[in-house]
Amino acid sequence: MQRGRPAPGPGTSTTPGGPGPALHALPPESLDALARSLLEPLSRLLRSELRGDRERIGRLRDTP
Repeated sequence: MQRGRPAPGPGTSTTPGGPGPALHALPPESLDALARSLLEPLSRLLRSELRGDRERIGRLRDTP
């Protein structure tokens, strides 16, 4: 008879490598730098996604 593993509790990681880096342990300066470095690539991806959606529905402008 095999026993199943217990379900992971809240706050536990289900990835094999364990939990990721604890962002709350980083100093605020490095969090600010991380946010600034991610802002441009994420905004570029979001703009291109929104542009593709507008092209798909046939409206190139966001006017009502």
